Amino acid sequence: MTALLIFVGLLLLVSIWAALATYAFFWYENSLSARLAPDRGRKLKLKLISGLLSSILSVAIIIVTSPFGIFRRFWEPKEILATKPAIILVHGLYHNPSAWLIFRNRLHKAGFKNIFIMHYRSFFTSFEDTIKKFEKFVAEARQEVPDQPVFLIGHSLGGLLSRVYAERAQGCAIPAAVITLGSPHQGSKLAAFGLGKLASSLLYRGPLFAEIESGHATLPCTGIAFFSPVDNMVLPSEALRVPYQGWDYRETVPVSHTSMLYSKSIAQKVIEILNGFPFTF
Repeated sequence: MTALLIFVGLLLLVSIWAALATYAFFWYENSLSARLAPDRGRKLKLKLISGLLSSILSVAIIIVTSPFGIFRRFWEPKEILATKPAIILVHGLYHNPSAWLIFRNRLHKAGFKNIFIMHYRSFFTSFEDTIKKFEKFVAEARQEVPDQPVFLIGHSLGGLLSRVYAERAQGCAIPAAVITLGSPHQGSKLAAFGLGKLASSLLYRGPLFAEIESGHATLPCTGIAFFSPVDNMVLPSEALRVPYQGWDYRETVPVSHTSMLYSKSIAQKVIEILNGFPFTF
């Protein structure tokens, strides 16, 4: 019992510290932003409180569920249905397939079974190496359901990977849609504190993004970017937007960056989008 209480206490302390630290950065970067201007006063305070509390909860969930990411049965579809589309989920930096445990369950309940979860390392790799791994992963998933559309859904860095993959794709490799959740489409200033080559390459408007934007200025499929008004990891908030026209932006309920993975309302909105496509059933 004592050990359990110590664990719970440490879990709570880490979660609170992480939430307070990241929201301090959020306020420093965005306090004068025009995007927050309409919500000044009580409304903004309520949004920030919502984001802060959701951040504390999501950090705790991540710590508790992360060990499940080592089991491959959480990565692969429970069953393959030839008449259903393929949905590829891509987690964010420093996370693993356990990120999608709740989200995947909600997709299953909505009738989507062909769910493939891409896993990549956050250390000892580069953005380009990760993209190559992603290309191979998508190709293998397509072979499982060759006659069905493929949808890419990525959280944080996973959304950026999905977007860049789609921008480079040609012919039958082009996905039906890319849906991103709180993705750093122009990087993040918090990347300056990141550990590893991959993390440091995500610096806001850094060389990686100049390279990405130099060769690809359009998306050959539908692109939908969900963003929270109080995202505490992608800073400044302008970085949540793709630097070219054609994307559909959807503001979510005021939750933290990682809480987007666990929000029921966000999952429902994604499911509505998937149901709205002209699938071949």
